[in-house]
Amino acid sequence: MTSLDTNVVLRLLLGDVPHQTAKGVALLRKTKCYLTDAVAVEVIYVLEKVYKNPRSHIVSLVRKLLMIDNLSCTEFVLTEVLELYQRQPALSIIDCYASVEAAKTDNSFATFDKKLVKYGGTHVVVL
Repeated sequence: MTSLDTNVVLRLLLGDVPHQTAKGVALLRKTKCYLTDAVAVEVIYVLEKVYKNPRSHIVSLVRKLLMIDNLSCTEFVLTEVLELYQRQPALSIIDCYASVEAAKTDNSFATFDKKLVKYGGTHVVVL
């Protein structure tokens, strides 16, 4: 299995560098690939902060990516991260990921961030 770097995933999603996009597509056609949580979060961050995409578009792109047959990931986490990210614009993608991961591992999540306490779930507690 081959793990994909952020730049490969961005080329696949954006198609903005045709020869690199073609290489990424070819890789996915012949090899099982893996999307790490860290790369998924970085992709979302870059799409929002660098490329200025709205959250609804980002979520749509990433959901389509997760449907590729030869691509696997920790879908049970990323699906909920995407839902929280789309539902709570006050939270960054990092806050969404950290909150969901804590919930999935049955941990409380201590923070000083009042927005995170308000929107991150009942397991998020102010320190």
